[in-house]
Amino acid sequence: MRDIFADGEKFRSYIIDRELGRGGLGAVYLAHHALMDADFAIKILDPDVAEVNPEYVKRFVREAKIASKIRHAGLVAVHDVGFDDAKGVYFIVMDYVNGWDLRASIGMGGAINPDEAVRIVSCVAEALAAAEPFGVVHRDIKPENIMIDQNGCVKLVDMGVAKARDTDSLQTTPQTIFGTPNYISPEQARDASNVDARADIYSLGIVLFELLCGRRPYETKNPRDALVILLSSQPVRDIREFKPDIDPGLAAIIAKMCEKNPAKRIPSASALIAAFQKAGYATGQRISAQAQAMPTVDMGKIIATPQNNTPYEPQDTMIKEFMLARKTKKITQNIAIAALMVSLAAFIAVAILFISRS
Repeated sequence: MRDIFADGEKFRSYIIDRELGRGGLGAVYLAHHALMDADFAIKILDPDVAEVNPEYVKRFVREAKIASKIRHAGLVAVHDVGFDDAKGVYFIVMDYVNGWDLRASIGMGGAINPDEAVRIVSCVAEALAAAEPFGVVHRDIKPENIMIDQNGCVKLVDMGVAKARDTDSLQTTPQTIFGTPNYISPEQARDASNVDARADIYSLGIVLFELLCGRRPYETKNPRDALVILLSSQPVRDIREFKPDIDPGLAAIIAKMCEKNPAKRIPSASALIAAFQKAGYATGQRISAQAQAMPTVDMGKIIATPQNNTPYEPQDTMIKEFMLARKTKKITQNIAIAALMVSLAAFIAVAILFISRS
């Protein structure tokens, strides 16, 4: 992906501070809104990706639409989405989270103490519970998509592959498999279009396991090996194999979160929070001493992951209208350019004829 912005460049009502990070689908920039005196993160879809595969544009816009509907302290708020003609890019303006993701936390300190680990996971569960009335399943819960800001507030990011109820959004093609193999549930590995909230519970269980142990139940060399283990009849290993001193009540909750059979799994984010509380753990957002003691790590998030498929179909009316408007505008611009070229050619021909007769 080519550089879209230079440091200090003006974009709409924002001044670009710097690039925070980039991935296969685009980049995220830190920007300052002078009038509001506030920082925001601006996510840009790679123009080359948008040009080659319009399905990614639909997914990009859809991510913003889902995120804008669900307002919760544990979710990154989206403030604007659109296409900027001057730069020729699709963009999303969202909250800037000045902090670090859980992958960095694990990398800096390894295992996290049980109270803090449960606090973090319960905050993610609260965000998922807020999404439940909208029928949203995140489908890509992993340490990289869970951030902690400088005040210890936990934020769940990346709605790029989320699944919403059929009447609300684009659909996932049946038999589609995507997500992160080390964290997805068995049913998501078989068919990502046919999952519910329990798939997120499984993924969150693997995250909690990793927070407590500094490692996942199974460490594999490649995604294929992870899927083989995931789809086998072998149950997820007991966390006490690695951490014998783990509270038996907490170990039982993790086992229920990581049940391969979704019918035996903790059924929802709300039920998970209740299970934590029943086991005597404090839940919810609060500033923790551990979070305060952590070094500041200024990390950008790419809230999308490139896939080898295009799992969304154009069934969302608002997104279809947005795409049609963009297509119509582009066609109109091309016609105008063509008309200008024809007029210019005619003018040149007349001029040449006039000169030749002079």
